[in-house]
Amino acid sequence: MSAYLQKSSPMILLEREAMIIAPTLLIEPDTSLEPFDVDKLDILDWTGINIRKESQRRTRDADSVQAHVIAHVMAQENWDVVLDDDGSGEVADIVALRVDASALRVLLVHCKYSSEEAPGGRVEDLYDVCGQTQKSIRWKQYTEAMLERLERRERRRNGLYQYSGFHVGDGQALYGLMDRARTLQHRFRVIIAQPGVSKARVSSSQLELLASTEVYLQDVAVADLRLLCSP
Repeated sequence: MSAYLQKSSPMILLEREAMIIAPTLLIEPDTSLEPFDVDKLDILDWTGINIRKESQRRTRDADSVQAHVIAHVMAQENWDVVLDDDGSGEVADIVALRVDASALRVLLVHCKYSSEEAPGGRVEDLYDVCGQTQKSIRWKQYTEAMLERLERRERRRNGLYQYSGFHVGDGQALYGLMDRARTLQHRFRVIIAQPGVSKARVSSSQLELLASTEVYLQDVAVADLRLLCSP
């Protein structure tokens, strides 16, 4: 059984909407918390997007959730680097970086496809991506190592697939941030992109799970959380 669990890494559903996901991460909504603020649910227009297709892949499929969110991130702010880091061992699906005054601003975006065609209040649409979010925020404690990891993964993509994850910036821009990171404060924000969540139909279970995730991000990294969703 131990060997099977190590190989397959299944999600284990427990009572009270708790879940264990690899690697041994327990996600359990804290119902004693105030629900997640619905004003932090940001509606995105998903017209023309296949909300059940998560990754843009190396072909940069424009109808994917990830490609649409990358375009949104690039339109909202001026970044020094925007990188598609999607894949096994990723820092996040999308990593955006910029130097602002004396701070290195880091945005981690985690994308997830909708489990059904119609958006709704399904808590299962958030379990996996909330777990990924909580796992990734550990990089706040190792920001310089995170930048080095991004650089290694980009070199590997170029070497194996002749494909670059850069949408803004390039290797030189990333190296520049690596050189400056040790002298800057590090400010992290996190966005979850899940078109399967409807703001109008969001459930109490979804808001409780998001609230638990937000508290964890605040405790570990003083990081804000927002959700990109459907109307």
